Amino acid sequence: MSTSRTPEVGRRTYLKALGVGALSLGAFASPVAAHRGALQRELSSVRAATSKYADVRKAIADGYVLGSPFVPGMGYHYVNHHYIIENYDDEVDITKPAALVYGKNEGNGKEELILGAVEYLFDEGPEYEGPFPDLFHGDSDDGMWGFAGGHWGLHAWVHVNNPAGTFAPFNSRPQFNEK
Repeated sequence: MSTSRTPEVGRRTYLKALGVGALSLGAFASPVAAHRGALQRELSSVRAATSKYADVRKAIADGYVLGSPFVPGMGYHYVNHHYIIENYDDEVDITKPAALVYGKNEGNGKEELILGAVEYLFDEGPEYEGPFPDLFHGDSDDGMWGFAGGHWGLHAWVHVNNPAGTFAPFNSRPQFNEK
């Protein structure tokens, strides 16, 4: 066996194996990145569609009505009953959430409402055990549905950062808590 060819073949084989390994790793990483990208696009579309409701008067004009007193850790819920999900497998337009969640900013002797989250409401009783509507790509919203006020709800904090996560029900930021 010639020693002059062995390192050459070894290096080619090594480089081919390294290339195949990198392609394989990319094949496994791509679906995760694709799901993350899809989720970010979905959240961006919800944010864009609901940003006009930063002015609560526009929400009221579009059929949202005050549906709760101030809930600590959440805020005020303005609900549009036309967008409540009735069946877990209904086709849902995520850009039309059933509720808009506002915090409060108090200053200069007045209270200003700050849009923080949207909420999807699912019309089932407290004993319901699932399945829940699958609204967003990935698993980050799984298990985040909570029951309150006669509906199951899923928050998406698309207008204000929530340190607990995008789909966490409660937000620790001061605007969403009693002062």
